[in-house]
Amino acid sequence: MKRQPRTPEVERAITALFRASALLDPIRLTLWDRENLTVTQLRLLGHLAEQEGLSNAELAERLYVTRPSVSALLERLERGGFIRREVAPNDRRSICIWLEPRGRAVVESLREELREYAAGLMEHMSPAELNDFARSVERFVESGSLRRKRDLQVEDPDI
Repeated sequence: MKRQPRTPEVERAITALFRASALLDPIRLTLWDRENLTVTQLRLLGHLAEQEGLSNAELAERLYVTRPSVSALLERLERGGFIRREVAPNDRRSICIWLEPRGRAVVESLREELREYAAGLMEHMSPAELNDFARSVERFVESGSLRRKRDLQVEDPDI
């Protein structure tokens, strides 16, 4: 694949994104060690905490991964007692995923810890800077979501 030329602004934004992402590594590693869960597994549990009964396809879309990747994640989480899979009541061919008490407890205990850590990273930013940051990140997520959805459609035309 041929690399597209990038503007200095894009290069600066990429560098800033990677540096910002690295700021989260200490908390990621702490949580990974303590719960023996990857960041993606934790994100999956978080999506289920927001809305239980999601399907593999819905989780794949929310996590920006393929369905086979979600299946592998679910297998590990089910073996660990974090989730359970049930046949969907309206479609016997579909599976719905639910949090088990262990999964719910992990999400509840980690959610506030993550938010507190992130708040500490932002403590020297003004309200105006925080608003600009939030607006920029929201726009980045929107742009990235559109790109990832397009990429997933190429990988799996059934999405």
